[in-house]
Amino acid sequence: MHMTFVLKVFFSREEFVRDFIQYYLPEEIKKHLDLTIIEIDMEGYLSEEFKEFYSDVVAKVYFNDRVHELELYFLFEHKSKPYRFTILQTLNYQVQKWMRLLVEGKLNQHLPIIVPVVIYNGYKSWNFSVQFEDLFQLPSEYYKDFIPQFRHILHDIGQMDEASFKTTTIMEIFHLLLKYIYYPELDTKIHEIYDLLEKLPDNDKLTDYLFIIVRYVMASGAIPEKRLLEHAKRFSGGEEMIGLAAREIEERVEQTRKPYWQKQAKVENSQEMLIKSLKMRFDLVRPSIKEQIRSIQDVDTLNDLFEMSFKCSSIEEFTDLLEKVAEN
Repeated sequence: MHMTFVLKVFFSREEFVRDFIQYYLPEEIKKHLDLTIIEIDMEGYLSEEFKEFYSDVVAKVYFNDRVHELELYFLFEHKSKPYRFTILQTLNYQVQKWMRLLVEGKLNQHLPIIVPVVIYNGYKSWNFSVQFEDLFQLPSEYYKDFIPQFRHILHDIGQMDEASFKTTTIMEIFHLLLKYIYYPELDTKIHEIYDLLEKLPDNDKLTDYLFIIVRYVMASGAIPEKRLLEHAKRFSGGEEMIGLAAREIEERVEQTRKPYWQKQAKVENSQEMLIKSLKMRFDLVRPSIKEQIRSIQDVDTLNDLFEMSFKCSSIEEFTDLLEKVAEN
């Protein structure tokens, strides 16, 4: 089970989002909000091109006047390292949202406020600025007038200490699970997580969260199935959950295997067509060029290169084009 699925499960719950806002957002934001009603949108703003690396959820809340609204945009970063241009992507998602409202005739005099919150739990600490202006190199302060003053909130779980997790039971479970999922300490921390689960007054919620945790840990491979079974036996139905989670994971793997190989076949076919085209036009294709072509996994890019190969007058011209593709 991918990390983003787990994040979406937690953030799909109104009570979880409410607690997150109360305990982890700046006071200057939350003091203006009426948290009695929170509307969760699981679709988010994310365009298809970024779904491989990110996932998102939007929570709509109202200001204390109950007239104006605020959208909290939760972006889940699920790569193993930080990305410099995440802030540019969050700004892009916001602009897409505003433009959609404009096109649909739903804008009033003012744009709705959107606060982006990046949830990150990769191995490395986030070493990039959350200020948009830091992406630019300015020759003078005068140019600041032409740059949006914008930032996102960063929730870097890996760099948080455990004391900051102790807000609510579910928050502590969530943070412990996400902080240690990549590390051997999870084998010990899973006991703490299960101790916390037993404190939940609602048995249905306990069972629900237990199954989410079991599936996530099993899919990550962080703890062997046998050990996980030993841990889960303390709960009624825990053994059956392990079996059910294992079957579900096997089904997911089977469902993704066929589309993956179909896609891979298309990629390889496009790669070979391009290489053959170059051979026909320029006779000799160096092994380094073949290697570069075979490193490209996007069919559209390969097809574009195939078309461009007929416009290049020499293999050197094509090689320059290939280098530009690699840089991007």
